[in-house]
Amino acid sequence: MNAEPRRWGRRGGVALLALACALSAAPAGATTLMDAIRLAYQTNPTLRAQRAELAAVGEGYVQARANLGPQVNLNGQGGYSIARVQAGPGLFTPPSDTTYRGTTGMGDFSIVQPIFTFGADKAQIRGAQADVLSGREDLRRVESETLQKVIVAYVDVRRDRQIMTILRDEIDHLTHEFEETQAKGELGQLTRTDVAEAQARLLAAESQLEAARGRLTSSNAAYLAVVGENPDELAPEPDLPGMPATIDQALAAAEHNNPQLRSAMEAEKAAREKVNAAKAAYGPTIGLRFDAGVSPVEPYIPGLYDRNITVEAVVSQPIFTSGMRGSKVREAADRDSEALIGIEAARRQAVQTIAQAWGAWTTARDSEALTARQVEAESVAVEGNEVEERVGRRSIFELVNIELDFANARVQLVESRHDEYAARAALLAAMGVLEARFLTPGVDIYDPTASLKKAQRGAVPWEGAIQTIDSAVGPHTPPPRAISPGAGSTHPILGDPTAAAAPISR
Repeated sequence: MNAEPRRWGRRGGVALLALACALSAAPAGATTLMDAIRLAYQTNPTLRAQRAELAAVGEGYVQARANLGPQVNLNGQGGYSIARVQAGPGLFTPPSDTTYRGTTGMGDFSIVQPIFTFGADKAQIRGAQADVLSGREDLRRVESETLQKVIVAYVDVRRDRQIMTILRDEIDHLTHEFEETQAKGELGQLTRTDVAEAQARLLAAESQLEAARGRLTSSNAAYLAVVGENPDELAPEPDLPGMPATIDQALAAAEHNNPQLRSAMEAEKAAREKVNAAKAAYGPTIGLRFDAGVSPVEPYIPGLYDRNITVEAVVSQPIFTSGMRGSKVREAADRDSEALIGIEAARRQAVQTIAQAWGAWTTARDSEALTARQVEAESVAVEGNEVEERVGRRSIFELVNIELDFANARVQLVESRHDEYAARAALLAAMGVLEARFLTPGVDIYDPTASLKKAQRGAVPWEGAIQTIDSAVGPHTPPPRAISPGAGSTHPILGDPTAAAAPISR
C-alpha cells in the first residue's frame, strides 16, 4: 500500500540531492580553495622554515661581498703590575731589592683593504649569488609542494563528505527496503533467506559508511596539518589556471620553470665558481694596510710612549704548498662534474614526472566522463526497475541490486572527479607553475630579496671599483657544453602508440 509514496520519495530524493548540490555551488560564507591556499601560504611551518633557510643562504652572498671592503681592527691592553727586582752585590755596592709599581698599556689600530685577489673574491661572490638563486628555486619547490598538499587535502575532504552523503542516502533507502522485506517475510510472502539477503546489503552499506567516516577523519587531520585550521563548509574547487593543451606544452614549461631543474642549474654555476676560486689560490694577492700603534718606551715609566703610523702595500705570491692547491682544484672540478650530472638527473626526473602526471590527468579525465555517463544510465535503469517492480516484472532484490550499482557509480564519479583535480595540481606542480602568485591574486607575496637588501646596507661605496679590479685578471672556467640529447629532450611514449583506440559505444 505504501510502496508508491516511498518509491516516489526515492526518486524525488535523488532529484533533490542533485538540486541541493547545484544550489550549494557557492554556499554563503564557505571556505574557498583560494582561502585555504592563502592561509597555508602565510602560516605553513614547512614553507616558513624554507624562507628562513633562504635568508640564511643569502647571508653567504653578503659575506662574500664583505671581502671587497676594508677590515678594521682595534686592539689594546692595559694593566697594573708590581715587580720586585733583586740585584747582587757589586764591587762597591751591597745587594739591593727594589720594587716597581705602575700601569702598563698598549694599543693598535689597523685597516686592511684588499685590492686584488687574482679573481678569488669575484668567484666567491658569483658562487654565493648562484647559491642564493638555487635557494630561491628550492623555495619555489617547497611552495609548490605545499600548495599541492593544500589542494589534495581540500579535495579529499570534499570527496569524503560527498561520499558520506551518498552512502547515507543509500542506507536510508536500504533501510526502507529491509523493513518492507521483513514485513513481507512475516506475512509469508518472502523467505528468511530473502530477509537475510536484504539485511546483508544494508549492513554492507553501513560498513562502507563507517570506512568513509574514518577516511574523512584522516582527511580532516591532513587538512589541519597543511592549512592550519579545521575545514568548515568548503566551496566547490575552481578551475586551475595554466593547464597545457598538449604534453609538449607541459614539457616546454617544465624545461623553463621546473624548480628542481632550475635549482640544479644554479647549483652547477656555484660549483663552477668554486673551481675558479680554487684556481685563484695560485695567483698573487695585493692589499693595502694602515697601522697605528701606541706602546710604552720602558716598563713602569709613566707618560713615555712610542707612537707609530705605517702605510704599506702587501703582496703575497704562493710558491709551493706540497700539492694542497692542486688537490683543491681537482676536488672542486669533481664537485662541478657531479653538479653537471645533477642537471641531467633533474631534467630526466622532470620529464618522468610530467609524463606520469599527464597520464594520470588524462586517464582521470576520461574516467570521469565515462563514469558520468554510467551514472546517467544507472539512474534511468533505477527508474525503470522501480516501475517494473511495481507491476511484478522485477523482484525487490533486482531493484535493490540496481540501486546499489547506482550508488556505487555515484561514489565512483566523486572519486573520478577528485582524482582528475588532484592530477591537475600534480601536473602544474611538475611544470613549475603551481604558485600562490598565479592561484591567489592579491595575496601578499613573499619577497625573497627583502632580507638580502637589508643585509647589504653596510656595503662601502668603493666595492664596485675593487670588484672591477679583481675581475680584470683571474681564472675562468667555461660553462659546460650542451648535454647530448637524452631523456631531457626525448618525448616520452605514453601507452602503445601503435594501438588503435577502441570506439566508445553510446
